[in-house]
Amino acid sequence: MNRYTVYGNLAERDTVVLVTTLAAKGLEFELCEETSSLALPLAARTGDDVGPYLRTPEGFVLSGLHGMLDWVEGASPSPALLPDTPIRHTVARLLEDWLELWLPRWPRRSWATLERLGLHIHKAGYLLGQDPCRPDWILAAWLESDVLIHDHARQHLLRKAPRLVSLGEDLLEATAPGRGFGAGLGAGLGAGSADDVIPISLLSILEEVARDYHAYLELNHQAYKDGGDRVLLDLGLGRNPAPVSPVAESRRAEIGWRLSRLDRSIRRDVCQVLEPAGVWHALTLPPVLDEIDPRDPRNL
Repeated sequence: MNRYTVYGNLAERDTVVLVTTLAAKGLEFELCEETSSLALPLAARTGDDVGPYLRTPEGFVLSGLHGMLDWVEGASPSPALLPDTPIRHTVARLLEDWLELWLPRWPRRSWATLERLGLHIHKAGYLLGQDPCRPDWILAAWLESDVLIHDHARQHLLRKAPRLVSLGEDLLEATAPGRGFGAGLGAGLGAGSADDVIPISLLSILEEVARDYHAYLELNHQAYKDGGDRVLLDLGLGRNPAPVSPVAESRRAEIGWRLSRLDRSIRRDVCQVLEPAGVWHALTLPPVLDEIDPRDPRNL
């Protein structure tokens, strides 16, 4: 069997991201509804009670959106769904985590954020410029499954951020056969590139990521060091408690580990872009959940 099998529900964001990713890469897959009779054996195979799940052509069963997307990217690197130049790759990872783990949890702040995202995408084309990449699929899937299903939300975005309403259709069109999708997404992680830049209009989005999500990441990191189970964070509505998140800490540490493996000069180039926007410091903190790697300079 040379096809993937997705077990999930197309009304849910993660399933939408997974199937559109497979389609964008031109990979054959079958979608199976995750019924109650399938849920138990799938959970037993993966150790995860929450779908969707992905069965690979080799017979492995995977769970967790981030891990499944990385598996597909590694197994089928062309066409690329992630930039592979250092600055753009790091920013794509930051945006993925923010869109997946943070933005949907704070709906009272999301309207203004979505309007800014819509303005940025209107100017730039997609989140990182003219070529769509994986964060665009995560954003579009969240919009389609959780936001645009509400008529008042659709009407609001049609007035204030119409580009977001059409984002899903635009992505499908951009990845249609014969469109040359993926050709402009990078020239090798760890290699310098004159094209390793991000749109100017994205900087205001990164500054917002810094104010809320990266502020949370720093507090989350400290809470794990101190053995705490929550953090207090002020998002403009007063200081409110938020639970600690092992997933957020692991993903933060993963990006930091990737940065630590870059040559010093290239890491400095990434820092010069991220630090002014406020999304650098959290990535430099040593991991607290994973085994310490003696080669990781953050542990020194």
